Amino acid sequence: MKYVHIAGTNGKGSTAEYISGIITAAGIRCGCFTSPHIVSPAERLRIDGQSIEEHVFNELIAEAKEKKLTVNDTLFAAQTAAALLWFERGGAEYAVLETGLGGRLDPTNYVEPCISVLTPVDFDHTNVLGKTLRDIAREKSGIIKPGVPVICAEQHMEVMNIIKKRCENAGAPLTVTPPARVLSASVHGQIFEIGKDRYKIKAMGEHQAGNAALAACAARTLGMGGGAVKKGLEEARLRCRAQLFAGDPDILIDGAHNPAAVDALIKVLDAHFDGRDKILLFACMADKDYAAMAGKLAWRFSKVYVTRADAKRGADTEILRGLFSKHTVCEAVQDPLDAFCAAKESAAGGGALLAAAGSFYLAGIIEPLLTRR
Repeated sequence: MKYVHIAGTNGKGSTAEYISGIITAAGIRCGCFTSPHIVSPAERLRIDGQSIEEHVFNELIAEAKEKKLTVNDTLFAAQTAAALLWFERGGAEYAVLETGLGGRLDPTNYVEPCISVLTPVDFDHTNVLGKTLRDIAREKSGIIKPGVPVICAEQHMEVMNIIKKRCENAGAPLTVTPPARVLSASVHGQIFEIGKDRYKIKAMGEHQAGNAALAACAARTLGMGGGAVKKGLEEARLRCRAQLFAGDPDILIDGAHNPAAVDALIKVLDAHFDGRDKILLFACMADKDYAAMAGKLAWRFSKVYVTRADAKRGADTEILRGLFSKHTVCEAVQDPLDAFCAAKESAAGGGALLAAAGSFYLAGIIEPLLTRR
């Protein structure tokens, strides 16, 4: 089995989805392991787009622990081992693996990939990965292996310097993906070019064109044909990444959970929803830079509802309320379902957009309600 290994701060899951979709479109059986999940942990493991059954996943995790196949004692390490077992037994020729945290010490990093992919590196998990971009870049670029080709997104200069040095030391050929030129964009998707090649994706946001361009470059390096690249990109469906659910009100779900991801969300709002009244439903984990996110988001919304999507790890709603209240009207509602109902009622009837952001945990609570709708 050949491995495609992906690290970075934002866009890892989307890029993994694009690459695995391209490989499947080429008629090659492909496994994909991403995190976090939206509703069920079983969503993290897919072969040709189909998720593992939850009871099978649990059995494989138990087997991996019993046979000591994990690199450490964490649940994520057990999930990684379970994924590799399932892919191997399921006849996958390729496995696309997204790191869980960082890269150098991540449980996925013990595989020997045929290609390493680096998405944009920015600030997140600074309590673990380091306080500076250089520190974070060192951890992320830890997936670079001797002689293994590296496909890299455009980066901050200090990040790129770290990556280039690591590639030089490892004798790893480095390709920096050329920028995607967006030709047209709407809430239904966008068309963009890389050089002379033109592609279409369903997702909103220039950052998604960048993720798709990175995936296309990686797939070409793997030897995938142009038809498979186009088909894989066009058919990819990204959940809770600027995903719009039309209705009354229109609801946009985005898992943005760090300042750089919030910047990307803001560009989507400015490009496609400028001039509309907007209501925000927000929750995030306590270890995130919620002060920076609140400062970027608050003034763009006429009202904000803050809640706690995870009882143990979620940021304190009163602290969030204080931050958002500096710029707009904000109400704290402890229960996320109650908060969603209140925000939806506030947005309904007047043409307002309801945006939900800050956490994939929050997205996992809301998305099932909307898919049923």
